[in-house]
Amino acid sequence: MTRRGLSAAIILALASTPATRALALWNDQVTPFVEERIAGDDNVFRVSKNLGPQGDVYHTTSLGLNFDVPVSRQKFQGGYTWSATRFNFLTDLDFDGHDARATWLWQLGNDLSGQIGYAENFALAPFAYTQTTTPDPLKSRQAFFNGAYLVTPRWRVQAGAGLFDQTNGDPAFASSDVKISSGEVSLSYVTPANTSVGLSERIEDGRYPNREFVPGSPLDDSYRQISRGIIADWTVSGVSHVVARASRVSRRYPNTPQSDLDGYTAVAEFDWKPTGKFAIAGIVRRDISPYQAIQSSFVLVKGVTVRPTFSVTQKIDLSANLDYGVWYYLGDPGLVSGGTQGRVDRVGLASATLSYKPVQRITLQISAQRESRSSNVPNADYLANVASFVARFAF
Repeated sequence: MTRRGLSAAIILALASTPATRALALWNDQVTPFVEERIAGDDNVFRVSKNLGPQGDVYHTTSLGLNFDVPVSRQKFQGGYTWSATRFNFLTDLDFDGHDARATWLWQLGNDLSGQIGYAENFALAPFAYTQTTTPDPLKSRQAFFNGAYLVTPRWRVQAGAGLFDQTNGDPAFASSDVKISSGEVSLSYVTPANTSVGLSERIEDGRYPNREFVPGSPLDDSYRQISRGIIADWTVSGVSHVVARASRVSRRYPNTPQSDLDGYTAVAEFDWKPTGKFAIAGIVRRDISPYQAIQSSFVLVKGVTVRPTFSVTQKIDLSANLDYGVWYYLGDPGLVSGGTQGRVDRVGLASATLSYKPVQRITLQISAQRESRSSNVPNADYLANVASFVARFAF
């Protein structure tokens, strides 16, 4: 059977499945699923209109399972998804990837709790980041541990540590491979309404294992970053909640002090659910992007995200995602060295999704997305439109 025939067969099978109760594994604590996604993208490589955007239709078949298993006062959550993506014409981009995650939510007594977890993702790096037509298989792995202890009913101590490793499959991007270790500690005052405010400190050490510093190069082989600030978690009312942090950041490079940063970051997340059917979540941020650009020390992002959701009926949901950000490529050697402002991008995304659940185990989705980027660097702009249909069957 051809790839297109297989996709059609899966969708037909899902649509014609009788409306019976989902298969229960461990009392519905483990949920296997199969999903088929068909998407059309009119600018796959996210290139400027001056370079002739190329579109295609691709299919992604995913198999996996999710689990949420309580054991006494402990809880184990996670899942695994294997996916195969095939393009109609750009077959060099065909790719098999996976996403895995596992978290132990541990609890000791009434006052000590935390999480231990691991996550791994293997997928093609977004072409908007690589700005090349060559696929870059990107593997990201993260392990973390954190814990919180109520010293008194009003004072809570939290601490955590993490390891992050990112490896590029394309040798051209090997110098951007990074290993990051981090540690964080905080002390917060907790009110009877479970609102908290406190002080935190985070130390992050980054190393680029495939990058050897050469005198005169603007790109270093490691860095250390220290963040100190205020954290808050505020339940404003029964329908609204805010989580925020503001930090003073100091980043130091051992060989390129011209790339050092002293500044501040701030992130505020809010949730508001005025009715049982409508909710809106949002993020306002001034933060350092997790993405390390090839030609830049790091990227400072100022932006806002809004995600409204509306439950039309018990079976139909409508959601949207609106995001706008200004990306400052700090330490861009091609521009900063000449005394000119570095690269600045303005990135926007707008999407809408209609979800229909005819029976308990079947979900059908139609979505449309528009991405755009303008830049002060020639041919770094792009405009892309993506439309997709997803059919998901949970056993």
